[in-house]
Amino acid sequence: MHVAALHLLNFRNYARLDLELPLGPLVVHGGNAQGKSNLLDAVHILATGRSLRSGPEAAWINVDAPDAAHFARIRAHVQAAAEEEHLELVVARTSAGRGVRRRVRIGGAARRLADLPGRLQAVSFAPADLTLLTGPPRERRRWLDMALAQLDRDYMAALVDYDLVLTRRNALLRRIRAGQARPPELDFWDARLAPLADRIVRRRQDFAEALQPLLAAEYARITDDPTLALGYAATATGEGPAELAEALRQARPADIERGATSLGPHRDDLLLHLRTHPLASFGSRGQLRLAGVALKLAQFELAQRRTGERPVLLLDDVEAELDPHHRRLLLERLAPAAQTFITTADPAGLDTPMLADAAWLLVEGGRIRATNAPA
Repeated sequence: MHVAALHLLNFRNYARLDLELPLGPLVVHGGNAQGKSNLLDAVHILATGRSLRSGPEAAWINVDAPDAAHFARIRAHVQAAAEEEHLELVVARTSAGRGVRRRVRIGGAARRLADLPGRLQAVSFAPADLTLLTGPPRERRRWLDMALAQLDRDYMAALVDYDLVLTRRNALLRRIRAGQARPPELDFWDARLAPLADRIVRRRQDFAEALQPLLAAEYARITDDPTLALGYAATATGEGPAELAEALRQARPADIERGATSLGPHRDDLLLHLRTHPLASFGSRGQLRLAGVALKLAQFELAQRRTGERPVLLLDDVEAELDPHHRRLLLERLAPAAQTFITTADPAGLDTPMLADAAWLLVEGGRIRATNAPA
């Protein structure tokens, strides 16, 4: 799978870009704040519906766009082994300027944002991903959900339904706490929440179990250390929806007190350990970066096994803070036949035979041109 063409209009610092892209490695180089990361972000957004960066979607729109153009458009032609996809996402400011409207088209037909993940398989690593390892559980759940949504389109539908039911259950909890409703009314929402929670947790657990040996192997390849382990920590475990519904019933008094549901996949976490110690607490910055890269390479390998397609690999400033030995091990690990975007402000740091046939793109002020590899 690869992005054969990418078209940007008013996206971040790109006023307009029409770019044809080859299969294989691409090195995107240039100075700071020129648009290297923005290019990768555009591909990531089409793959997941979300940006690599935090912040409002209104920030996607080029601040220098004409007053009449209060929108950003990302469009791509995606080529896979069996089919091709034409994907488009438009984000436009509302007339009041306080939010955005989204429009998604797949093959020219209007679709929902939730239908976008999985059309373009992409795995990304960015410096901000270190919060995936050291930040709060919501960062790890967010990554897990996006990784699963690309592999299983039904998963995203279950997640959307779960969030809707959860919101309504939490609203009822607050009304009960205020004396405006009675606890037995929770039976209605618990009967709907438990089956959705069971589906989500089971698929997450299956994903984590399949990812664990791949993660250990990838970390060993780039560090010679096979001790990185991953596990899924569920707040409510059981044999099925009935047990989850009972766990929710048992937690009602505490949930009413806090006005929020305390059990379920929205409270679960991924646990990473290095030599039996929590990675976030005991890992050095270099170990954290390498563990983050290994996690994404394991995700790449698992996606390839489950779909039969090599995902697009997006590596933003991946070699930063790595010593020459680990940089070489990492670059040698990349799949030569996969479309791999690698951004760098220091092309000399990517001197490796693995990139001998790479295409080189120079980014300057939101404009891109092909160049030769630095001598």
